[in-house]
Amino acid sequence: MFRDTTFKAASKKRELIIFGACFAAAFTLNVMGIIKHQSPARELVTQLHVVLFLTLVFYGIVIILRVLYYMISRLWIRK
Repeated sequence: MFRDTTFKAASKKRELIIFGACFAAAFTLNVMGIIKHQSPARELVTQLHVVLFLTLVFYGIVIILRVLYYMISRLWIRK
């Protein structure tokens, strides 16, 4: 039988949660900026592309930090 992907359901769920947290952080920053600059509420929708881009930036940073953690932790493991 063929499988859809090589990732397990737990891995997909974990990545989705991490991506959701990155989106929530970017959206929160957008709301804070709107409040700080007293912009109209329609900015929540009109700036959604910026929020999605910032989400991808945050997610990329998280991936880089996870890879660094993995590489450093492999240094300490002795065979």
